[in-house]
Amino acid sequence: MSVQIRPISADEIEAFLGAISIPFGFDATPEALARFRDVFEIERMQAAVDGRQIVATFGALTTQMTVPGNILPLAATTVVTVLPTHRRQGIFRNLMTDHLAELHQKKEPLAALWASESSIYGRFGYGPASEKSVVKLEKPYAQMQEPVEIAGTMRLVDRAEAQQLFPAIYEAIAPHRPGMLTRSENWWNNRVFRDTEYMRRGATAHRRVLHVRDGRPVGYLIYRTRADLQRGGSEVQVIELFGIDVAAEKSLWQFVFGIDLTTTIDHWNQPVDDPLRWWLEQPRRLERKIEDGIWLRVIDVAAALAGRKYSSPGSLVLRVRDEHCPWNNGVWQLEVDGDGTARCRASNAEPELELTAYALGMVYLGGHRFAALAKAGLITGSSEAIRLADVLFSWEPLPFCPDFF
Repeated sequence: MSVQIRPISADEIEAFLGAISIPFGFDATPEALARFRDVFEIERMQAAVDGRQIVATFGALTTQMTVPGNILPLAATTVVTVLPTHRRQGIFRNLMTDHLAELHQKKEPLAALWASESSIYGRFGYGPASEKSVVKLEKPYAQMQEPVEIAGTMRLVDRAEAQQLFPAIYEAIAPHRPGMLTRSENWWNNRVFRDTEYMRRGATAHRRVLHVRDGRPVGYLIYRTRADLQRGGSEVQVIELFGIDVAAEKSLWQFVFGIDLTTTIDHWNQPVDDPLRWWLEQPRRLERKIEDGIWLRVIDVAAALAGRKYSSPGSLVLRVRDEHCPWNNGVWQLEVDGDGTARCRASNAEPELELTAYALGMVYLGGHRFAALAKAGLITGSSEAIRLADVLFSWEPLPFCPDFF
């Protein structure tokens, strides 16, 4: 019997989650099922079905992402699995082909995902667009180079108050950093604030801290602690730390450094350009491991390139090679005005640069340089065109995504 790919129905959610749970290594408990119903858009979930069994899953979340100078619609690619009994049969390729066609039809110019394996998604035009730092700091080295006086107050708040006040702080920050998502109320409630025993992995429930200065909320911190019995203290696990300005960020880190009985401070997802290490008395004591963050897929070259801003005026002709989205495959003229806005159209001109959809995903948010990718053989073109592209596409700050999906 052949494998069929189709949307799932409401009465197949439990079987769909059961299929997801096998490759991802969790049990499809009633709690997990309730979360799935709350978080995921059932109409955007696709299944590969062999007989009566769901053997592969695929889905998308409808959201928006900050790009340089703008916010664009984004399909967040998610729940991509194939059962071990059905690997190497072309099922994933067929699901991905259908997915890209669906996004094109819906006129979503961008897609993004977190790659469980870095060898898979580049073949389909997703490129690692951002990086993140996994950081660890031993408590004895949690000292600022210059003393920080916390202006205002720090207050532990319950979930209800956090739900009321934290989103406005995030919304003041997100439009200015590429890669950050627009969070709906559902996203806040069922992703950011959801705090189950499974998610804690032996640590405490969320601790939520609000920073207020001059009567106004200016930052927040979400963290957990986990007992470090061998060392007689606790590991502080920073989940989110956002301040609307440098002073607020410094104050929040100073608060973290002052938590009693701490042995180590960890943060799984920090921007690579975060200034924390340069604030420290001993910067090298901040252990940093650089990992890839989100992978970006340009679905519509013209809409995506015209939808962001650029750091300088200029004109560039690019040849994009894209076998999986044939509507992108061709030559495109990018014209950038003095204010950074741009137009992009198909062209018959001689291309100055040539790159794949994979490489375009890498450079689109400003997280990688054209020159570096040219040295790696991922982009070809004249040295003048590569220099111009780096000037055009560069952006401050670097891309970062705090949301795992």
